[in-house]
Amino acid sequence: MGSGRIIFSLLILQSAFSLPGYAQKDSTTDDELSYKLFDGRLLFGTNFTQLDGDTYAGYHKVGINAGGQVYVHFKQLFGVSLELLYSQKGVRGGTVKESYTLGTYFDKYYLNLNYASAALLLHCNMYIFDYEAGISYSRLISSKEWAEADVPVVIDPVLASFNNYDVDYVAGFSMRISKRWRWNMRYEYSIVPVRPWDRVPPRYSDGSAGQYNEAVSLRLVYIL
Repeated sequence: MGSGRIIFSLLILQSAFSLPGYAQKDSTTDDELSYKLFDGRLLFGTNFTQLDGDTYAGYHKVGINAGGQVYVHFKQLFGVSLELLYSQKGVRGGTVKESYTLGTYFDKYYLNLNYASAALLLHCNMYIFDYEAGISYSRLISSKEWAEADVPVVIDPVLASFNNYDVDYVAGFSMRISKRWRWNMRYEYSIVPVRPWDRVPPRYSDGSAGQYNEAVSLRLVYIL
């Protein structure tokens, strides 16, 4: 299990154990807890991403996660939502290495992946928390990949191309801040490779069967 999944699981557990205390302290009025059948929401936030299957580790690539959401409330406790998002993913990697020509140097790797995404999610509302899980489908808008090393590195964008889609499973939760504002944390991981093994540049493959997007997102949600 990756570090992002471990951190995310611990936060989920922490919020679950906090429920009794919040239930006692929550002073939100009945009017604030009443739900319309539909509501619209604006989402603003940041992705912290990595590419599972490369030779680097860590959520060092920071990108935009923003868009809109339509939320349908079946009951006060349960609902479903559809999101349309602009989402930036990729890699920022670096390793200290030794070279006969340069001595000690910093090997760098950069990857930008820009997606238009649609996510379908089921929701469970418990006190001030809203737990969510579902699936996301994304279309690749653009990609750019480059590297710096002790020798020139050429990555052919055709031979090393990424799939033009990404399908992820999604899990997360939101916490109510006020009547209209929520704080949201989400974890995403690709169900199918975003780049198969035979298109991964050899220098940047860890030997896996392919490469997968992995992201932790932190967002603010505004209810219209």
